[in-house]
Amino acid sequence: MKWSHFFTSVVGRKIVMAVTGIFLVTFLLVHVGLNACIFADLSFLDPTDDGEMFNRAAHFMGSTIVMRILEIVLFLGFIAHIVQGYVVEAKNRSRRGQGYQVELGSRGSTWMSRSMAILGTLIFMFLILHVSKFWWSSRVTH
Repeated sequence: MKWSHFFTSVVGRKIVMAVTGIFLVTFLLVHVGLNACIFADLSFLDPTDDGEMFNRAAHFMGSTIVMRILEIVLFLGFIAHIVQGYVVEAKNRSRRGQGYQVELGSRGSTWMSRSMAILGTLIFMFLILHVSKFWWSSRVTH
């Protein structure tokens, strides 16, 4: 199978969804971990730190080209994940042709799989709020 066919196949699209999802969760864990440093008592690492580690990390994230490149990669990861989600769902619906006769409810799927669209929309709304409050105000209007 050619690479171009792989990325247009249903399995390939689902793998792209999984990889971008793992990438986004990894980013989220790193992001939360770094921001949690502001609340952490890091005196066991350096008794004279007094919040300096957080300040250095914040300065690094705000002033290096590496972070600008990673912001673009992160944005593209979000776009790829969202687009692939819509494409996979649309293809699944179009191939089926008609709805299922019986609603399986909790026997056929988990609550998380049935709620992905709602949770994705809520996360997207939070993301817009978060980006407009923190990233946009410090990068564009500052």
